[in-house]
Amino acid sequence: MEYKYTKNDNYEDFASGRVLYHVGGEPTFPVRLALEIYERCLQYSIKKAEISLYDCCCGGAYMLSILGLLKSNTIANLYGSDINSESIQLANDNLGLLTKSGINKRRDELKALYQTYKKASHIDALHSIDRIEELLTREIKTYLFKGNVLEVCDLPFTPDIIITDVPYGNMVEWEEGSGGINQMMNALSAVCGSDTIICVCMDKKQKIHNDIFQRLERQLVGKRKFEIYKKKASEIAWVALYKLFVLIYKHMFGIIIEKECL
Repeated sequence: MEYKYTKNDNYEDFASGRVLYHVGGEPTFPVRLALEIYERCLQYSIKKAEISLYDCCCGGAYMLSILGLLKSNTIANLYGSDINSESIQLANDNLGLLTKSGINKRRDELKALYQTYKKASHIDALHSIDRIEELLTREIKTYLFKGNVLEVCDLPFTPDIIITDVPYGNMVEWEEGSGGINQMMNALSAVCGSDTIICVCMDKKQKIHNDIFQRLERQLVGKRKFEIYKKKASEIAWVALYKLFVLIYKHMFGIIIEKECL
């Protein structure tokens, strides 16, 4: 894949476990690829600023944290959900690094590690955290909640962009079986707006079969692939028609009730 929007820079400051928190078994994500995917989604999005970004399989929120730090000029809100409580706790620690208090807490931890073990890696991490702190130029609101992405639920927000790296391979398993990725797309259709852009990162063997969304782009990257989607115009029209029908029905039903009461 050709990178259109992201340079091949040195991203070692953002290596998992260096400054950002990491727990064994939690998946990470290539920094440059995350930035490239976000920019591609932004190109498809009607909205170009004050983005509400959602990761429905956020794990430890590594990708969300990276994007919050490096794309704060266009992101206003970060939302993350995961079915695992321990992952949500890790995500809370990582998203805390988007704040001065979180940075100071992590700096104190790294200083304590250096005092105990005298490792050069801890000195490197302290230099990294100083550079990361310089990226905190604006406040980004963050929200985390426990949830099963395979189940339809009402969310108190409408995401502008959804980017998620779904469970794959032997690292993590879908609890609901191999059809999980398509169940996820069905569930996401209920929370997407007409202009929401969705990017799903997955193993090459995983396939999305869904009639609600149209695929805008598909790219292979090593052992991974990502696909970008948006709701089909026909689906948007049917949803709008259904909402109009419900509105008319409620209005007529309300009038009937009022007359009966009189």
